[in-house]
Amino acid sequence: MFYINVNPYANVTESSSYADKIRASRPTTDLSKALSVEQTMDVFERSGCSRITPGTYTKFAVIDWPAQDNKAEMREVMAGYYSGQISKEDIKEFFAEYCFNSRDKNTILNVYETFLDANYQEAVWACAAEGKEYAYSQGIDTRYTLYYNADYYYRAEEMHELLQEAVKEYGEKYGLEIDASKRDEDFQGNMDVTGRPNFNQKWNTIVANNFIGRMMDVNAAPPEGFSFFYELGEENVGIGSSHIMINGKNWSVKMTVPYKNHCDINYFYLADLLWVDSDKENAKCYNEFLNKLVVHRIDPWIEIERR
Repeated sequence: MFYINVNPYANVTESSSYADKIRASRPTTDLSKALSVEQTMDVFERSGCSRITPGTYTKFAVIDWPAQDNKAEMREVMAGYYSGQISKEDIKEFFAEYCFNSRDKNTILNVYETFLDANYQEAVWACAAEGKEYAYSQGIDTRYTLYYNADYYYRAEEMHELLQEAVKEYGEKYGLEIDASKRDEDFQGNMDVTGRPNFNQKWNTIVANNFIGRMMDVNAAPPEGFSFFYELGEENVGIGSSHIMINGKNWSVKMTVPYKNHCDINYFYLADLLWVDSDKENAKCYNEFLNKLVVHRIDPWIEIERR
């Protein structure tokens, strides 16, 4: 995304909002020198403008490039949201800017799905950063750790609903009826995977490549308040141990899992290692979700059958 002739946010200060600081980094271009009148007309017709006026292309005009071209900024915006520097209202404003007055439903939905994908991606990275921060605080090598926090799952789903609202509100502004949930059912092929992304799927894709663990059912919703931290311990003369911490609402359990190197059992379901006592709140939900998580020391793509 870039502005034509002048970036209205170029003179941001330290007191400016984080959202405006992101906008200030957008480049500008001089269409009066770069393009002929015919080319300029074509550019603006594709961007959704009905006609060209000095106010349109000099004050606040943004070319409506394909949504994927804005994905880097979308990820920056979502990272700002998960760090608390971008508000929900900011998100809706950014969404409208990416659409840039377009009346084309497909263009609007392209912006939606790309923004949604960036949402889940940044939620996972925010979760990973939190896990690394905890590992650092304990003096643990982060290369051999696994962390999951259900709070990010639910925050990402909340943002999903907000983006659906943004689509509806933007459509109503131009007299369009757009249901973003239909696009969820059949995402375009330019996504990382087919199907609507979700937090668990993104988390799985990233952590599985670390050869430490994975989620066996990415569609399983975690119980609220759930988190776990897993450290693959060092081996010592063929014997090693792994450390697990599982948190629930108002309770926490830590344990050590010994193992022998090159033994037949190269993976563990968390439910096999720790079973939440029935006296704890929502114990059944916790145990069901623990039964979806596997920690291991083998190739992440080897098929695992439940013991």
